[in-house]
Amino acid sequence: MNVFYCDACRTKFETEGTRTEWIDRTYGPCIRWTAVCPTCGAECRLAETVHAQSGGSGIGGSMDWGGGSGCGPSCR
Repeated sequence: MNVFYCDACRTKFETEGTRTEWIDRTYGPCIRWTAVCPTCGAECRLAETVHAQSGGSGIGGSMDWGGGSGCGPSCR
């Protein structure tokens, strides 16, 4: 189970989520974990990713960065 955060209704929830993988021309292999919020139905990201991107530069360098997004700003 993963913990997700919904920006729309500001709630955290736990679910399996969906892993999406692709090859970005700039950043190479990328991954993104998303889930549908059970409260409002919005698409949400992993809670760890939301907090990691809110401070600092917001650019990740490996596939396991923050647990939710595996590359730079274009992958969000």
